[in-house]
Amino acid sequence: MIQVADLFHNNKNWAKDFTATKPELAAHLAKTQTPKILWIGCSDSRIPESTICNANPGDIFVTRNIANQFRLDDDNALSVLTFAVQALGIEHIVVVGHTSCGGINAAIAGAANPPAKEALDSSPLLRHLVPLTQIAQEVVKTNPGLQGSELAEKVVRASVQTQVDNICSTEVIKDNWSGVTSPLSGKVMNKVTVHGLCYDIAKAQLIDLDLTKQAP
Repeated sequence: MIQVADLFHNNKNWAKDFTATKPELAAHLAKTQTPKILWIGCSDSRIPESTICNANPGDIFVTRNIANQFRLDDDNALSVLTFAVQALGIEHIVVVGHTSCGGINAAIAGAANPPAKEALDSSPLLRHLVPLTQIAQEVVKTNPGLQGSELAEKVVRASVQTQVDNICSTEVIKDNWSGVTSPLSGKVMNKVTVHGLCYDIAKAQLIDLDLTKQAP
């Protein structure tokens, strides 16, 4: 497995190759960034967005957390969305769930055995997973008898749907879709389309969940 010393060694080799083969891009990135996609993904180490999408530095603006949640009480998530839409002028937001997600599995377990208040009070991770656990509870309720990967797949989809809905309910997106001038750029920005995706780790493939929403 890679160690800290490897980071410097590998970066030195990568930087030499990158600046030699893509000097114009390297010079551009030193001045600015112009991504068209905001990626809201999971912190899982198996889903490095630039790698799995064969993207260049500067192509994708990114925020990641446990189980790719977009909570409306999360200032970090809202700040990323605001900057991406109102300053960078991104055109697409992708919420990306994935198979074999530890957060999904924890939420399913929590749906069957909810954590005690004392545990929630002492654990930021459990508090972060409360909305996802509620989603899992609803999926279990409406799909009695479903277990294993089939249950997890439905929870992943329901969670991605919820995050897409949460994003679309923000004032940032409502203003964008209404053509309101951005307070950060002083311009009317590109109208954003929001997508729901799932990454299948075993197949190394992105799947469109057909949850796309765009300006009415």
